[in-house]
Formats: sequence, structure tokens, C-alpha cells
Amino acid sequence: MAAPISISLSGDFSINGCSYQIPEQFSRRQVTGYRTLLRPVPDIPGGTKLTADQRVATETYLLRRAAACVIPQFRMSVSELLSLRELETIHGWIAGHRSQLDVV
Repeated sequence: MAAPISISLSGDFSINGCSYQIPEQFSRRQVTGYRTLLRPVPDIPGGTKLTADQRVATETYLLRRAAACVIPQFRMSVSELLSLRELETIHGWIAGHRSQLDVV
């Protein structure tokens, strides 16, 4: 089992020996993309409803995309190595330390 992700106060963390840093500032485009990707996935009235497994898979994918949206060099291929819990750790850190990305 891999070691849990540890993010420093400055936003530095490592995955498989590669270092990443969550920036202090983000462009308007990054903030918009991040917020959009983290919106809850609604069921479409009268349409197909997601099963629990489909919902988890969709939300995990969107968390991966959101992280890749704001963390330089953090590609989808890197985020695919992470569990849902590890992705939630990253987004929890962002929510606690980068207030400009708060989801409204």
C-alpha cells in the first residue's frame, strides 16, 4: 500500500517520486474550470439515473480533471494513480488553503 499523500503548508507534494506544487494564485480560467468540475453531478429528470458505482466513477474522474486544471504538470495520467481518498485529500487541502477556489 502506498504512503498517503502529505501536502506541505506551501502546497508541495510528491507522487511516485515526482514533485508537484499547488500554486498560490490561479487565473480566472483555472478558477472557473475548477469550480465547474466540482459541481455536484445531477440526475437528469426523466433521464437515465446514475448507479452508485457510476456516480463514484464520474465524481472521481471530475476530481482528477479539477486537480489537473489547477496544479501545473499534474496530468490525468498522474491522477489515475491516486485513489478517491487521495484525490479528496488534495481537494480538501486546496479548500483549506486556497480560498479563491472555494466552490460556490
